[in-house]
Amino acid sequence: MNGLPSAPPPPEVSLLQSEAPPAADARRARRWAILKPWLLLGGGVLMAALALLALHGLSHELDYATVMAGVTEESPWTLAAAVGATALSFLAMTGYDLSAARYVAPGAVPKRIAMLAAFCGFALSNTVGVGAFTGAAVRWRIYAAAGLKPERITRLLVFVTASFVLGLFAVGALGLLATAESVDDWSGLPPDLLRGIALAILGGLGAVAVIGRRKPGGLRFGRHTLRVPPARLILFQGLVSLVDIGAAATVLWLLLPEGAVDLPFFMALYSVAIAIGAASHLPGGIGVFEAVVLMAFRDTGVPLDQVATALVLYRFIYFALPLGLALLLLAGFEASRRAHLLEGGTRAVRAATRLMPRFLGATAFAAGAALLFGGVTPPLGEPRGLLGPALPLPLFEASHLLASVGGLALIVVAHGLVHRLDGAWWLALVLAIGGFCLSLARGGGALELGLLALLAVALITSHDRFDRRARMLTPSFTPGWWAAVIGVVAAAAWLLFFAHRDVEYSRQLWWQFEFDASAPRGMRATLGAVLLLFAAGLWTLLRPARGLVHRPTAEELARAGAIARTQERAMAHLVHMGDKPLLFSEQGDSFIMYGRRGRSWVALGGPVGPKAQRVDMVWRFVEMADAQGGRAAFYQVRPENLPLYIDAGLQPLKLGEAARVPLDSFSLTGKSRQPLRSALNRAEREGLSFSLVPAAEVPALMTELAEVSRQWLDQHKAREKAFSLGAFEPNYVAAGPVGVVRGPDNAIIAFATLMETPEVKAEMSIDLMRHRPSMPPGTMDFLFLKLILLAKEQGYGFFDLGMAPLSGLAAHRLAPVWYRLGGLVFRRGERFYNFRGLRAFKEKFEPVWEPRYLCTPGGLDPWVVLADVAALQSGGLRGVIGK
Repeated sequence: MNGLPSAPPPPEVSLLQSEAPPAADARRARRWAILKPWLLLGGGVLMAALALLALHGLSHELDYATVMAGVTEESPWTLAAAVGATALSFLAMTGYDLSAARYVAPGAVPKRIAMLAAFCGFALSNTVGVGAFTGAAVRWRIYAAAGLKPERITRLLVFVTASFVLGLFAVGALGLLATAESVDDWSGLPPDLLRGIALAILGGLGAVAVIGRRKPGGLRFGRHTLRVPPARLILFQGLVSLVDIGAAATVLWLLLPEGAVDLPFFMALYSVAIAIGAASHLPGGIGVFEAVVLMAFRDTGVPLDQVATALVLYRFIYFALPLGLALLLLAGFEASRRAHLLEGGTRAVRAATRLMPRFLGATAFAAGAALLFGGVTPPLGEPRGLLGPALPLPLFEASHLLASVGGLALIVVAHGLVHRLDGAWWLALVLAIGGFCLSLARGGGALELGLLALLAVALITSHDRFDRRARMLTPSFTPGWWAAVIGVVAAAAWLLFFAHRDVEYSRQLWWQFEFDASAPRGMRATLGAVLLLFAAGLWTLLRPARGLVHRPTAEELARAGAIARTQERAMAHLVHMGDKPLLFSEQGDSFIMYGRRGRSWVALGGPVGPKAQRVDMVWRFVEMADAQGGRAAFYQVRPENLPLYIDAGLQPLKLGEAARVPLDSFSLTGKSRQPLRSALNRAEREGLSFSLVPAAEVPALMTELAEVSRQWLDQHKAREKAFSLGAFEPNYVAAGPVGVVRGPDNAIIAFATLMETPEVKAEMSIDLMRHRPSMPPGTMDFLFLKLILLAKEQGYGFFDLGMAPLSGLAAHRLAPVWYRLGGLVFRRGERFYNFRGLRAFKEKFEPVWEPRYLCTPGGLDPWVVLADVAALQSGGLRGVIGK
């Protein structure tokens, strides 16, 4: 919106100018945002490679048959105790969310909802890895449905993450302090030094707690500020961490040989191993965690075969079992919903069922990996399997090869499940059922059979969650996804040689077909998986390129304009600017208008079109940006659409609040409206008149309107804007009606272009506003009032006065940095821009304030996107600096 009184530049531009970094800083931030995911990926790959090398070195002291025999011979009582410790650990994990909800939003979140969010979040993040992302996405979905505002959810997530990390340090230090004498034999460091390290960690945590409580502004660490909660809550969080990490360590400790290590010391070792595994960003820290534990027990006299057995069982009990339970829980919700048993359930419980694609994707990945690993390792018992005696040798061999290749296919399809593709659902169901039958034929283990059966049942109960039409021939796998798939195939190849290292290699093995010859079958399975992976990679390289970004054609603008007229969002009228590329739905009845700068692909306002198309459009835009190495963002989205972007892995950041006047209750009667009546009467006494010029008659006034616009630009020393702001372009100005104010001499002294929804009468808004420097005082009030009354007369529901930047940002001490910084600028930044004055001007019309958000990936991306949006609006960073 351009031309508000007593305001230098347009409001949206001022928001971004005040926050936009200098050009050099912006370039550095953009480079860092580009390098960051690749550095994280490279770090994860490096740690995985080091772990693989360590495991390879340790494998000479391991025997596959002994390890697997230990798995089948473990005592049922020990397994039951380990399952009980797992249940206690996950029960303690709910304390993170319960205390966070009590501190951040007291009384706003029922306990059962916080427990559901904690269990589902930890079950998924423990298995998939990158817990800060996967667990956060799960919690966003559930807490948002429970009615928690985005800024509170952000604070809650920070609280949970900080509690877990600090608890990990505290428990590790306590374990080290209690067992310093024992650690001396393991680490080679003197006990006094170990006690000093432990005391330094505990003392540092205690100092942070004490100083942070006494310092009103909190403790600053660079861009971050730590707000310390009350002492009672700190003690409760410490107890939660102790029980959680202690119980988790007990799971593995119970499975180790009796007397191998004292539990307090093992808790310290476990904390270190978990931290290193989490830093690798691998799914569940797999491989890295095992390497740390095995290396810790090397040269201690404890048989490494038994330690490896314990690690295998630990993975199943602590990781696979909770994921399966969470999937069964959500599948039960789905079945209840189908049976209409959740009609009276909470929104959060119903929203939890929307998480099924994520959990199904994780389960499909795990089931595919189990099929692949089962194909390269010798069977534990009878090699012919359940159906083997009834199958001839060729069919037995074929079932083995197809099951392994199908496992890799299931891993690939898991990507489509996460993205809710209907074709991925069908393929996953076929692969799950087919893999189950083939696994029975070849003698598969209980883990792969259980995962496949669970996957098939959960898929059947959640078919309608996959509501996007598949384009499986044009996948857009992320670098991280490719690394995960390649890592599984590499691990399978290593496992093949580890399990069959006593078999002498010869070329004849490739053509050896016998029921008891597992090595040749494993070699053929690995080769089939590698060939399938190579074919998928080759197709990715050779598939048709995405279309180039171009300005819309006249035909595309006409089609988009016709769609915009039928929608409830007046902002869609900005498509007539013609400066934004368009992404249309396959049906042609929806579109997204967006801008591109650097790696930022910024959609303005989200999808425009039928609600049924919005989910698919959001995902298509995210995938399109990702396929070309960009970051997807959605600018100025409304709160009711936030779940669409959260499901796509984006995080909301509040930009400000839009003032919307409800026209059904608006009038000039009453004491509170006396100033408005006085402004209207005064303007009419001074000879001002208002008229609405239809679009067809605007070209006849274009010369006079252009002169008013030129004077306004000269007065403010500004240039024309773009993207989310209208500009004085004759074709754009003439695309809709224009409200004009004439002075006593009948000359136009002010005008405003209108954005409207003429077919549904939902909303009318002002876009481009310009006035002469010599206009009488109160002219803009007069223009606003006339337009609001006109919209009411024409039957519109709301009149949108535009956004007040930085308005409504929480200044609470627990709020994220952006909210506190924005709130500070809003309160103290009057010398740069009249933020509070702008809100006060709009308050005169008694609007309803509705939040507006920017949805982007996390990290530094929001700051880079904001700088890119400012550049899109101003025609480059030079335009940002120079208005």
